This record gives sequence, C-alpha cells and structure tokens, in this order.
Amino acid sequence: MKPCIFLIAACLMDAVLTHFGISSGFIEEGNPMMREVIATGWTYFYLIKILLPLVLLGLFYLRPFKGRIRTLLISTCILYLSVLAYHMVWIVLYLNTST
Repeated sequence: MKPCIFLIAACLMDAVLTHFGISSGFIEEGNPMMREVIATGWTYFYLIKILLPLVLLGLFYLRPFKGRIRTLLISTCILYLSVLAYHMVWIVLYLNTST
C-alpha cells in the first residue's frame, strides 16, 4: 500500500512542479508527447498525469503485488523518485539564481 500512496503523491508533486517550472520559464518539458499536451492546455496535462498512475493502481488492486504488476508499480515509483530528484535540482538552481 505504501508504494501506492507514494505514487499518487509523487505524480501530483511532479505535475505541480512541472507546471511551475515551465510557467516560470526555468525548465522545458523533456517528453515530446507531454509537450504537445501542454501546448493543448494544462487541464489535459493534469488529467494525463493523474489518470495514468490511477490505471496502474487499478491494476494493482486487481492483482496485488503479483508478478509484473508489482514490478510495474515499483519501477514507476523509482522513476518518479528520480524525476522528483531532478525537480529538486532545478529548484535549488532557481533559488540560487533568484538571490
């Protein structure tokens, strides 16, 4: 259950920090598909960022921690952890250049 809670929290933090970073002009979206979604509108961006992890969590509840579903869930958590670490790097750089 802890990976599920982490995944939802990480997804929301990633979406908010990405929105802030792009809106402030400090970062650009690295994923070309998400870049197109952002060009369409932030609402779609947030929908995708929230719905995709919810689908994975739905799979988790159908087959809790078995085989590929467990591997997908843990891999996604690790991926989001690295994305959040990247966000922390640009936030620190942003704060250092703002002063």
